[in-house]
Amino acid sequence: MKYITRNFLLVAVLLSVSNLASALDGRMVGNWQGQRDKDGKCSYMAWTMKRSSDGKFEIAFYKNPEKTQLLNEARGQWETKGDKISLFTEGIPTPDVYTYTFIDNDTVHVSAVERDPSADCMSDYEFTDHRVKP
Repeated sequence: MKYITRNFLLVAVLLSVSNLASALDGRMVGNWQGQRDKDGKCSYMAWTMKRSSDGKFEIAFYKNPEKTQLLNEARGQWETKGDKISLFTEGIPTPDVYTYTFIDNDTVHVSAVERDPSADCMSDYEFTDHRVKP
């Protein structure tokens, strides 16, 4: 009985990992940078984002395009479903959801569709992220 229980738990863990992997668009993995339009609906900010293949992300927000004036840093989990990417930020109760379309392998156009009520900008806005190459 102990052997069956252990094997069942192992299968459950493997299925969970498999489901996570299938919920990530591998094209989104890597280091990216972007910025809000200075004349857009929301206040200007620039960022750098690292999305890992294990579903984790780290992001740093900056006040200026040169990325020398840090505003905030965050981390959490990300997943994709269809043409949407969801960011589950640590300490934030609801995810930020965006639609995305690849322009090419290193450029993705993103549109905000759902935001946590505590977000700095509740407007729907768009931006383009660019892959940062080593």
